[in-house]
Amino acid sequence: MLTPTIVKVDEKRIAGLQIRTTNEAEFGPNAKIGALWQRYYTEGYPSSTPQQTDPGVVYGIYSEYEIDETGAYSLLVGVEVEKEASIPAELTVTTVPAATYAVFTTRVGPLVEVVTEAWAKIWEWSKQPGNKRTFIADFERYDGIRCADPNHAQVDIYIALSEE
Repeated sequence: MLTPTIVKVDEKRIAGLQIRTTNEAEFGPNAKIGALWQRYYTEGYPSSTPQQTDPGVVYGIYSEYEIDETGAYSLLVGVEVEKEASIPAELTVTTVPAATYAVFTTRVGPLVEVVTEAWAKIWEWSKQPGNKRTFIADFERYDGIRCADPNHAQVDIYIALSEE
C-alpha cells in the first residue's frame, strides 16, 4: 500500500476543460476521461492558457462529488492561473480549496497504468479507520519533468482530508 505524506495546500484556481462522469462509466464503453485528456493536449491548452502561475504543470481536478467515489463527479483538466486571469470562454474555472491533503506518489512507469494503480490503492486506503476523505476536491499533479516521458512517469495524487 502507498503511504501518503500529509501537507497543507493553499487555494488554487485551475482553468481547463471539464466533464462529468462516474467511476462506473469509466470502466465501460461510456468512458470520457481518456478523450478529455487527449482533447486538452491535442487542442494545445497546456501552452495556450493565459496567465499561468506554474507553466509545465497540468492538473486533473476531481470535484463536485455527488456523494463519494461511487457517485458522479466532475473532472477538470487544466493549469493553475492567476486569481484575476481573464480566461477564454471555452474553458471552465474551478477553485481547489485550501485544505490538508494526503499526497500519494505513484511508482515510475506507464502513465495511465501507474495512475490507475494508485487510485485503486487510494480507494483501499480510504476504507481504513482514521483516513477520512472530505470529497471537496482531489487532484493529480503532472509536472513537466517527471511526466515528460509518458512511459516512465511519476504523478502526485492529492486527497483532501477531514481535519476531525
